[in-house]
Amino acid sequence: MPEAVRAAGQRALLADFTTPAEVLAFHRQLISKPLAGQVEAVPAARTVLVVFRTRHHTQEAAKQLRRIRTRPGGVGEGREVEIRVHYDGADLETLAEHLGMSRQGLIDWHTSTSWVGGFAGFAPGFTYCLPEAVATRRRLRKAEQPFQVPRLSSPRTEVPAGTVALAGEFSAVYPRSSPGGWQLIGTTDAVMWDLNRPEPVLIRPGDSVSYVPVAEQITVTAAPDPARRRSYVPAGDVVVDVLSTGPQTLLQDLGRPGRSGLGVPRSGAADVPALRQANELVGNDDSAAGLEVLFGGLELGVRHISVLAVTGAETSLQVATPAAPETSNMALNGTGAAQRSEAGGQETERVREVPLRAPFLMYPGERLRLGVPQRGIRNYVAFSGGLAADAVLGSVATDLLSGLGPAPVSAGDTFALVGVPSGFVGIADVARTPLPEVEGRTRLRFVAGPRDEWFAGRHSNPGLDALRSLTWTVTEDSNRIGLRLSAGEDAPAPAIPRNHTEELPSEPMVRGAIQVPGSGDPVLFLADHPVTGGYPVIGVVVREDLGLAAQLPPGAEVRFQAVDPDTLEPV
Repeated sequence: MPEAVRAAGQRALLADFTTPAEVLAFHRQLISKPLAGQVEAVPAARTVLVVFRTRHHTQEAAKQLRRIRTRPGGVGEGREVEIRVHYDGADLETLAEHLGMSRQGLIDWHTSTSWVGGFAGFAPGFTYCLPEAVATRRRLRKAEQPFQVPRLSSPRTEVPAGTVALAGEFSAVYPRSSPGGWQLIGTTDAVMWDLNRPEPVLIRPGDSVSYVPVAEQITVTAAPDPARRRSYVPAGDVVVDVLSTGPQTLLQDLGRPGRSGLGVPRSGAADVPALRQANELVGNDDSAAGLEVLFGGLELGVRHISVLAVTGAETSLQVATPAAPETSNMALNGTGAAQRSEAGGQETERVREVPLRAPFLMYPGERLRLGVPQRGIRNYVAFSGGLAADAVLGSVATDLLSGLGPAPVSAGDTFALVGVPSGFVGIADVARTPLPEVEGRTRLRFVAGPRDEWFAGRHSNPGLDALRSLTWTVTEDSNRIGLRLSAGEDAPAPAIPRNHTEELPSEPMVRGAIQVPGSGDPVLFLADHPVTGGYPVIGVVVREDLGLAAQLPPGAEVRFQAVDPDTLEPV
């Protein structure tokens, strides 16, 4: 039975436990007997996050989760995984000394311990492994108490793929080169994440893991990564030519739901309502792939008659038509058609403005140009028929944090369509999706928790008060992973104070989570957020405002407003 069940936004619940053994037993129960509306259950060090399809399912489950009783025991029907290790880690000697043992003693302990896959970490294939006794028993004898390995005070900027490392009570292997603060003890050639395998992740929660020492030096060979390829398009099938992309253009759909247990976040469009709207305007299913364009600058051409729509940020759209024999067609020339000529006076192209949030036709040889947005930062371009690309784990979305999906779109890329485009162009535009204020502050609504008590005093909550009362500025290092916010130099330090000073065990994160690191400057997680995090979440932005948050430019000012999760009325 959980010690507590806390709301994590409107459609997720976080169940607290005392030991990893209880976490794993509870997670197995939810996987074998899912609750009504359950989308996924994500285990972590001392918590299980349960995500639901609707708000009603979430409310009903809150009562049920508190009544679920489990008994820690066996690790289930996991696989047996053997990891060959050459113990040559940079921290092996100093860590052994810190733990009061010899270098060989540390190696012997690591290889003689039976390990169990616990939960996925910050990247696909990074699995936190626990000693079997810790994973299966609520109470441990003194001799079974695990080492508590300290993390580095200053994380390394790069830890190579295949590095075997320790931190806290956990052992893990870095699946790819990335920053990290764990203690490095060895190297393995085991490929932790390989999309060419039917089961990409090598170690799943519940798998039995053994580390086997090898004397010879190990060479790490990265798995071939099909995730960065776009599907090959025969020349005769090409519909779209990308001529320029601006600062960033990505292929996006609605992402990869239900795979957080593998360390894979949902990802997908940063502004989901805007992508859905673009697809609706051209007659696509709302999950069809389109282009997400950051700060404008996209220029593309079409080889066949195409129906498009552009939504999201307020920007100008121009279609350029190469000079041709006399043509008079309102659908072709649009509104305000103009001519561009060379110095000698010869006409080179005709340019017409096309509307946002309305479908429009393009003819072979025409080019679409997106201007720099005047309000918001992201536009979505949908083609009737949907853009074709290789799916990775059921989606063509580009996930920048995990490195999944197609590489960012670049000049020279070509696209075909998945389906047959519609021949109909509608005329009625639709209301715009939410966009930030050009002048003044943008309001973001949030639901407090799940860790708001970390910021509470005896009779009040100074942390929540600071979050709501301060004006926050979006900083330049914000991206699809999250918005980094600053209260400015005149704000108290830390801007959001907290009363708990201990380290928070890693726990699952949701999109919209407002995580508060030790600096007190919050980070608002967006589409490509990590699956787990180690800082407390003071609140979660409501689903209705997530698209708005994704449209905030650097320098934008934000105010947070706490609301009731059901009525969205201020509290």
